[in-house]
Amino acid sequence: MIRFARSAVLICLLLVGCEGRYDVRNSETGAALYYGTIDSVERVYDGDTIRDVSIRIYPFKSPVSDMQESALTLWPGIEQRPDGIYSISDIRIEGIDAPELRPVQGERTEASIQREKARAAAATDFLKRLLLENAEGTGVIGFIVLDPEPDKYAGRIVAGLRLVNGDVSIDVAAALLEAGHAVVYDGSTKTHDWGAE
Repeated sequence: MIRFARSAVLICLLLVGCEGRYDVRNSETGAALYYGTIDSVERVYDGDTIRDVSIRIYPFKSPVSDMQESALTLWPGIEQRPDGIYSISDIRIEGIDAPELRPVQGERTEASIQREKARAAAATDFLKRLLLENAEGTGVIGFIVLDPEPDKYAGRIVAGLRLVNGDVSIDVAAALLEAGHAVVYDGSTKTHDWGAE
């Protein structure tokens, strides 16, 4: 509960019109913002995908006074925790493509495949370090999730991610792009060759 409250305050500082509500909105798109956490940076699958992100979707301090927590039957992928109900989702970072840890082989050379794997490992390590640096001082590996949408692959969400630590706010996709670990991607056919020399 404390980490959610702290996150809500941080979001409120960033966005106008929050007024202490849980339904915080992105000032540009009007879409809801959420706070996600992971229990370990090992949940980072590669440079553009994080697995098993926990999003609190229903805090127990709810206006529904007659709801009995113990009577809840939860849908698969939903967890009941002491402070609320959480959705567990894999998140692909919106607007970017990073190299794959398990590249498509096709007619590629072994050298090309190994170059992509090495670049994927570097992108994954970069994202893990970014998340850990943001967690310093709080111990919670958390981030703001913006504009979530279902991905074309079932069970995965495409969303923007932002790290907020004190007065510092970092757009995760922009950081990966700037470091050369990702390219701009619109969700259609991938055209970047991560195995090129």
